[in-house]
Amino acid sequence: MMKKIYAFFILLAACVTALAQKELPLPDVPSDLTVPRLRAEYILYRFWDAMDWRDTTLTRDAEFMEQNAANFYNLFQFTDSAGVARAARRMLDGAKTDRRAYRDVAEIAELYLFEPESPVVDEESFIVVADLLLGDDMLDESDRLRIEDARAAAMLNRIGHAATDFEMITREGDHIMLSEVAKRHPVNILMFYDPDCHDCGELERFLADSELGDAGIIMVSPYGEQDGLWARHAATMPEGWIVARPISEEFDDEGLYDIRLTPTVYLLDSSATVLAKHLRRENILKSIDKQIACHGAKE
Repeated sequence: MMKKIYAFFILLAACVTALAQKELPLPDVPSDLTVPRLRAEYILYRFWDAMDWRDTTLTRDAEFMEQNAANFYNLFQFTDSAGVARAARRMLDGAKTDRRAYRDVAEIAELYLFEPESPVVDEESFIVVADLLLGDDMLDESDRLRIEDARAAAMLNRIGHAATDFEMITREGDHIMLSEVAKRHPVNILMFYDPDCHDCGELERFLADSELGDAGIIMVSPYGEQDGLWARHAATMPEGWIVARPISEEFDDEGLYDIRLTPTVYLLDSSATVLAKHLRRENILKSIDKQIACHGAKE
């Protein structure tokens, strides 16, 4: 019995050690760095210091690499683009030791910073990392093309820039430009949706049941009339919402917006400037409250 108990604790200790090894130890921050932002930037810059890029048991361990990359990218929110570039440059220089590891790092960067469903999606930071990747001679042609395409998509309707304007027809039959609709509210939710999309329906109901203050709702289906499906579904949405479809029947193919999945949600101000993008149910209300509070402070 004692042998079994001893064996159990040996196994448990091994499991705990294995789990701990999935995350790199954070660097010790000098005691004279007391400003939170500077402490975060120090950790970010030296995040990969404990990584031995020559150790293929680490670089080929997908779970290990993704977990540490997620931790690394989550720190990007505490710095600016220059800080992101410095830290990413240091990481990529280390990964150059092994071309396969470098390619895996590139793929993980795209997965975590660019894909809308990532918990740490950050297209502005992805653009910075993509520029570094494309500036190095470490990727094969297919990898380069994939990163280039992703970067081009991330460049569409960037945060802080005016959203691409387009003409739409509302469920009431009115023709109107996006920029004109946005003027009606200090903050606007622009949601591209598919009437036959389950996740879109879930988010629609969530928004209908939520207290949105003075935020406007602009629901746009980029897929045309869909044999009457759009009109039937549009009639079920709350009054006060702008429910529309683009005038152009080729809108989905024109590449004006990056709509890889539905729903795709943007937050716009009254001048149709992009405040946030790829919002999800768990952060949309917080983003609206923040922007409305900022608007109130400016008045």
